Amino acid sequence: MIDTSVDLSSSSSSGPTTKTSGSRGSKKAASSGWADGTEVSLSKSATIALVTSIAFYVLIFPIRGYYLGELFLDRGWVPFVLVFLMSWSGAILFLKSRKLAKQKDSMLFDTLPIDISEEISEKTVSKFIEHVNGLPVDPRESFLINRVLRGLEHFSVLGSSSEVSSRLQSQSEIDATAIDSSYTMLKVFIWAIPILGFIGTVMGISESVGSFSGSMDAAQDISVLKDSLNGVTGGLSTAFDTTLVALVMSMLVMFPSSSMQKSEEDLLNWVDEYCNENLLKRLKESDHASSGSEKDHRRLIQRTIDKAMADHHAELQTWTQKLEGIGSTLSQQVMKSWGKIDDKIRTQQEEQLNKTQHVIEKLTAEHNSVMEQMEVVQAKMTELQSEQVTQLEKMNGDANEMAQAAEVLSQSFNGVQQGLNGLNTVLADLGEKQVLIQQVEAPRKKWGLFGSSRKVR
Repeated sequence: MIDTSVDLSSSSSSGPTTKTSGSRGSKKAASSGWADGTEVSLSKSATIALVTSIAFYVLIFPIRGYYLGELFLDRGWVPFVLVFLMSWSGAILFLKSRKLAKQKDSMLFDTLPIDISEEISEKTVSKFIEHVNGLPVDPRESFLINRVLRGLEHFSVLGSSSEVSSRLQSQSEIDATAIDSSYTMLKVFIWAIPILGFIGTVMGISESVGSFSGSMDAAQDISVLKDSLNGVTGGLSTAFDTTLVALVMSMLVMFPSSSMQKSEEDLLNWVDEYCNENLLKRLKESDHASSGSEKDHRRLIQRTIDKAMADHHAELQTWTQKLEGIGSTLSQQVMKSWGKIDDKIRTQQEEQLNKTQHVIEKLTAEHNSVMEQMEVVQAKMTELQSEQVTQLEKMNGDANEMAQAAEVLSQSFNGVQQGLNGLNTVLADLGEKQVLIQQVEAPRKKWGLFGSSRKVR
């Protein structure tokens, strides 16, 4: 993404940053070799990838006895190719990131300064062209400088802002196609890395099957059978480990590649906006009528330019069709590969689901057993509670009987207390008096009301 803190629309009001002579800029453009704003050299990136791969294996060689070292050193030739392709992809992305940084730096230049003129006319367009050529940037390394320079040159020849607008639109499509075609090799690598992983899988499974068939021929010898089984497990480890490494590398290449492509597309959007707001708005066509010979001369130049560009457009269309074919083929291969991966993942998920269902059934059976035991315990608890209730009722009955006996005893004590109180009263009334108690025998044949008489003196 371009730094939004830089106001591109206001760059026309600022002074020029660095100016050099037009001859210096033209000499620089002539002396520079092949350059492009987005395409990178495959030979240079391949060299960087080779050096990076060698450095990687030098670093990983000391840990060859561990699992990580075995992934890249003991799984056949496929991991070596995978490391090289991933390093090549990383080198391409690194070089493209440097080009993208130069593109962003070129956005800081004042390509159309108002010190020359506020309007771009036929009289001042040559000065603007000289100023753009004098910038310390190769136009072929910057979409912005190249777009502005082409627009000024078309305006100086055609003198029509509408024609310049159509030419700039065509140039925008060319730049977009160039960015898309620069990712062809990366798309090929993204397709080839998983395919190599599947090739390693097939090779490992083939090795395992071959070892297993050999072990079945020598099944009578236990030691030979054990050695053969070691070969079977080694082949399976090669099969699954190469697929694992390939899928991880494919993801590591895919995400940075998509991010880089989005950044370059955003850069093109900024260039289009800058040309629309700062170049096309300032173009001013001449008001005076041109002579017939001058018009014929311009038409001739225009036809010449159109004829020269027709070949380029035809070639560009041919390459576009080829790239579309390659893209469709790559998409089909990737979809087919991901379909196989999806089937494998789906099979693994079904196996995991079956295992999970088995565990759930086992847990359900254990839960039912626990619930049955809980019901037995609950029944025993209910029986104990009924026995406790019976004992409590019996204890309450005994307590009521004891309360009644205590009440009767209390009444008896109250009666005795009243008798003692009456006796105390009688004794108090008698004082010092003597009491004579004489017993009189009652007649034998008669029953009287009183069996004795008392005489008190």
